[in-house]
Amino acid sequence: MKKLLFWIVLIVGTVALLGSCAKKEESTAAAAAGDAAGTGTTASGTIAGTSVTGTFHSSWYGQTPAGGCVDNSSAISQFGFPSDTKSFKEKWIVTGTSTYTVSRISYSDATCSTMTSYFNTMYESVTVGSEVTGLTAGSSPTLPTTASKFSSVEDQYVLMANTTVSIAYFLSEYEQTVVSGTEKVVNESSPVTKYGLATTSTVSGNLWLFINRRISTADNVTDWSGGSTWWQ
Repeated sequence: MKKLLFWIVLIVGTVALLGSCAKKEESTAAAAAGDAAGTGTTASGTIAGTSVTGTFHSSWYGQTPAGGCVDNSSAISQFGFPSDTKSFKEKWIVTGTSTYTVSRISYSDATCSTMTSYFNTMYESVTVGSEVTGLTAGSSPTLPTTASKFSSVEDQYVLMANTTVSIAYFLSEYEQTVVSGTEKVVNESSPVTKYGLATTSTVSGNLWLFINRRISTADNVTDWSGGSTWWQ
């Protein structure tokens, strides 16, 4: 079986992924990018030992909306975006042979046209491990019962906000003060290796990336535990 990837994210997903960020240090400021969503979001290369490459979009109950734009209010609430968010994109981006980024972008309209913030979490030292079988299938779409172990290290995260609400959100949730429209890059103060499971499968013409949402600091993950899904 094709060894997989890893991820997000997440994860996501996802919500847990953002919530997992502890206090960090060594912040730097740079001019914010446009709707491309800033530092760490350029797709490049293929994860070593796999065929995983490019950008995957987060899926809400198996949906594959155009461009990855999600305007579902329940999804916005569950993913934990600033309160002025009307739509969002969440991307799992391969940025090198052993690196990836999970990018969460919020918009003030329902069509993902006007960006209000982004939060990019960058991972390095990605390693694909042994195969695990007998996993719980789940649904929407059905999760594979076989996957590969993987590990990665959260290296940096990147914030940008350009509305009063999103600026206040980053201060409240992450104790980070950002200047409107200006990107802030923050290095992890104590990077640690985290473990999970991941695999890919083609479903209804789309390549899907499946990962477990629980991100463990021990190599003991044995099931999806509510795994998240990403599509390409």
